[in-house]
Amino acid sequence: MVKKMGCMPCKEFEPFAKKRAKEETLSFRTIMGEDMPEKIQPPYFPFFYLYENNKIIESWGGTSEKKFDSVLKRTLKKL
Repeated sequence: MVKKMGCMPCKEFEPFAKKRAKEETLSFRTIMGEDMPEKIQPPYFPFFYLYENNKIIESWGGTSEKKFDSVLKRTLKKL
């Protein structure tokens, strides 16, 4: 999860994202957007990346629990 300092939606959504990652036995990391080079910062926060073998296989942003679950379900089904 990429979040930004002072981002209230990020703070509120993080527990849900951590819980769902744990339920799917996925590792979960938090990165501060301010620590990323500006040219690769996501367009909005929170932003999520799913990796497999050090490659990004899916990315999305926002605080919709429905979207989060659907992206996980769709992506994990392919693996």
